[in-house]
Formats: sequence, C-alpha cells, structure tokens
Amino acid sequence: MPDRDLIVDEIRARLPSGATLRPVQPAVDAAALVALTNADAAHVGNPIRDSVDEMMEELTRSEIEVARDTLIALSADGTAIGWAFANRVTDPDKPRVYLFGRVHPTHQGRGIGRALLRWAKARAEEILDGHRRGTVQVQNFEGDVRAQQLCESEGARAIRWFSEMVHRFDATPESTPVPLPAGLRVVPFAEADTEQMRLLHNHCFADHWGSSSLSAEIWRERIAASSVRLSASEALVDAADNPVAYQISEEFPQDAETLGNLRWLATLGVHRDHRGKGLATHLIQRHLAQARRDGFEGSMLGVDADSLTGANALYERLGYRRLHGSVRYIFGDAEYS
Repeated sequence: MPDRDLIVDEIRARLPSGATLRPVQPAVDAAALVALTNADAAHVGNPIRDSVDEMMEELTRSEIEVARDTLIALSADGTAIGWAFANRVTDPDKPRVYLFGRVHPTHQGRGIGRALLRWAKARAEEILDGHRRGTVQVQNFEGDVRAQQLCESEGARAIRWFSEMVHRFDATPESTPVPLPAGLRVVPFAEADTEQMRLLHNHCFADHWGSSSLSAEIWRERIAASSVRLSASEALVDAADNPVAYQISEEFPQDAETLGNLRWLATLGVHRDHRGKGLATHLIQRHLAQARRDGFEGSMLGVDADSLTGANALYERLGYRRLHGSVRYIFGDAEYS
C-alpha cells in the first residue's frame, strides 16, 4: 500500500511558494472549494455548477471522515489550488470508494493533480483494506480529456457511460397524460411514510448497476438535501396505501446561467412488480407539467447509458435529448462489485 506521507511530500514539492496543505475544514473551505470546482468545470466545458450548500452537505455526510478522507492545497491568499476526496460507500457486500478531485486551471500542468489522485487512491485502499471485493472508482466529464488521460495513465479503465438529458418546453409540446391503472393514486412524497419510501427505493434499485441499499440515516440525508423539492416530488400508492413508485425532483439555481432555469427529475423508481404499466411515464408527465406551471424552462435528468429498464428510450419518447455525458473508471484489474 502506498505511503500517503510520501505522497503528501510530493504534493508539497509541486505547490507554489507560500501554499499550505491540510485536510478540508468544511465550514472554512466550502466557498473556496466551490470556486475551484466551478472554475475547472468552466475550463472543460461542463455546464454543471456546484454550490456552497451542496459542498457542505457532501463533506458532512455521516459516512465521511473529513479529517482523513480529504486534502486541500491553498495559496497564501486562501484560494484553493487543488483538492482530493476519497468518498466511501459503506456497503458490506460491495464496498467502494469514489475519488474526487480538482486542480484550478491556473495551476494545472505541474503534476499536482496526479499527486492528489495518488493520495486519494492510497486513502481509498486504506478504507477498503480487508474488503476482498472493494473497488476504487472515479467519474469524469466526457469533455475533460486531461482527467481521463490521467486516470488511464494511473491504471484505471473505463467501465460505464452516463448521460445527462434535457427536455426544453419551448421545443417540445406537452404530451397527452397516460392514465394510471385502476387502484393506484398519486400522493405528495412528503405524505408518504419515510421508511416505506426508503424500502421502496432500495427495492427499485436493487437490480440496477452500481446501486447499494441506503440506510435510514443516509436516506434521511438524501431527502433532506438542499436541492430536493419535496413539494414537487410524488409517490404512487395502491389501495392499501403501499407505495409502488415515486419521483424526487431537485433544483440547482446555480446552473441557471449555463443551463437555463430547469427542474431536475433526480430519482425515479418503480417497484419491479409494477413495471411495464406506464407508471414511470405517468410520473414523468406530472413532473413536466408541474415544472411548466411553476415557470421552469424545462427538465433535466441523468441516466445510465445501459439502463436495464430501457429508461433512455422512455426519456427520448417523452422529449428528453442528450446534452452531455460522463464516463466511470475503475482502478486495477478488480471486477466491479
């Protein structure tokens, strides 16, 4: 296992004079990290932007040991030069760690990013020590060629592709609603039982690539996120009030300048016994109709390019078009867990 202290020395040697290197302090560093992340996104043509609230939520999740899992390089004036983050998914059956990191465009080309990546990977290997099926992964925006080349040169290989799709109301007429099967009705997501919704989510995604069951704590964090709009999220319940499908909508106001005023269809799940009955279509149409009424310019979502439920084709039929994508990498010769 690589010596992280030696890697830290390597990072320091590549930083400009006066720079400091330490673990991230969320309340202190969140704004600087957002400025760094957004500068890099603009540099590679990625329209997605971060916010301070999202950064704080990511760094303070219950699974994170921020003092051990993060590293930030700061210039003398407090500007973030680069950072690294080993973000774990606690799953006893298929534990994995996702690596995140950025280097400010003005500091690229000095080897800082490579050293930060090696540090994060070494930390990931510490986290996964003793887990035979543990994997280390990283996801890169498709336009970030430098990041992809860096990962490949460090022993990673591409294993999966994802797409972000957008539905713009000015280019797509409103579709005729698909009726619900008898015995089902729509209820506001917030009125559904939280634990029932968690169990439904875990069931819906149990057969999806890369999915892990969410604990009650992680689920509470998920639906309490600052981007989640429970007032625009809905569930379908049967005659016994058991939830069988749902959608969670989110909003990211910081993307308005690059993407327009869009509402996200962030999560969509249908119980496996109820697939093929038009429930997903019904929920999407309701999501789109409400977004129109609320004055949004359209809707956006992310999808696995190899979705086993054929979600891509469904979204295209409902007016979504691919905008951009990303690629997932895995390190070493491990099988995906």
